[in-house]
Amino acid sequence: MTAALRLPGESRLRRVLSGDWPTFVAFFAVGLLVSAFFRLAWWRDVLLTGPVGSPAVVLGLFAVCCALGWRSLLRRTFLWADPATLTWADFGNADRVRAVSGRLWIAWATRLLALGYLGAFLAALYEVPGWVWPAGGGVLLAGAVPAFVLAAGAGASSPVRLPVAVRAGRQELVEGWAERVVRTVSLTFLDPLMMLPSARPAVTGSLRRRSLPRLAAAGIVGRTRYLGSAVLLALAAAAAHVALPGIPDAVLAGLGGFAALLPFGGGLGELWRSAGLRRWVDAPDRTLRAWHGAALAALALGWGLLLLAGTALLDAPLTGTAWLVLPLVAAVVVRTVTRPPLDYGDLGMTDTPFGQAPVRLIAQLVRGPDLGIAGVWLLSVSPLGWFTVLTTFALVAWCVLR
Repeated sequence: MTAALRLPGESRLRRVLSGDWPTFVAFFAVGLLVSAFFRLAWWRDVLLTGPVGSPAVVLGLFAVCCALGWRSLLRRTFLWADPATLTWADFGNADRVRAVSGRLWIAWATRLLALGYLGAFLAALYEVPGWVWPAGGGVLLAGAVPAFVLAAGAGASSPVRLPVAVRAGRQELVEGWAERVVRTVSLTFLDPLMMLPSARPAVTGSLRRRSLPRLAAAGIVGRTRYLGSAVLLALAAAAAHVALPGIPDAVLAGLGGFAALLPFGGGLGELWRSAGLRRWVDAPDRTLRAWHGAALAALALGWGLLLLAGTALLDAPLTGTAWLVLPLVAAVVVRTVTRPPLDYGDLGMTDTPFGQAPVRLIAQLVRGPDLGIAGVWLLSVSPLGWFTVLTTFALVAWCVLR
């Protein structure tokens, strides 16, 4: 029996409830999440080694995570419709409005459950006093309700006919469909770099003149809509530094910095995925990587200052090696977005305890994060010294020049 084919952009919820392998993966994931509550002693040994923060800090970390989750809802990725359906099967917009409204409810409820699970896990991990539970619930709802209202639009008359769905026009729905198809194809072919965000046409003035420094700056200026998420990630890293002392400082700075800077590497990624654009730029590859790396390093410095301000407010400075992660993260983003196209011709399949795995494909996928993981591990276990500094900048040079 052949597996059912899922069309690009089709709802995944239908596949999860199909009884096929997505259902098995969903049950396995739920079981894994539930089992975490039965291994709290092990999680405390991993995450809470050292002096722990107060319940207020844990509540602050949860609030920042809530802000990140609700901010993602405001991107309105639920606004999409199949162009063929709009053309040939949209007899009146009643079905379309109900479908779009339902997607918003599902997206909102999914985030509510995920954030509720995170808050419950942190509370159980810390064995917080009783007042923290209602306070955490208040924080969750204080973000959930405004986020839904902003995403749905004002003047809701029916839960199945939300204003944002009623006002959505064909152009907006088709653009959302195209973005969803890109996301689906990128996951199907294991190429997440296809999802790097495009720039908005917000570059004016002297940036229009053609030069490599201005080109690198334009790639960042056109994606300033991600600055809010970068600020929240800096606050989350600062709060996690106090609330979860078992996680090394270099790991927190590395993960937060990489997630904050990766969207801003989309400009360089577009150049690398388009041979025509690179011919138009007419510059050596190393020069392109160097200028974009310098722009990302300046952005990493600004992100590091936000992280420094957060840790200063909490009176918990990071270790010296953690600050060496900032130039490394900028270089790792450059190495990640300039990865060569994936080669599916020779995957190099090999047996593992979990089944066969494409070794060469995995090696291509981890290009970029591989040196980042190596550098973060070194900075986590080594004291600040000449060897650590020289090794870190050797990794930076390798990421940018190779």
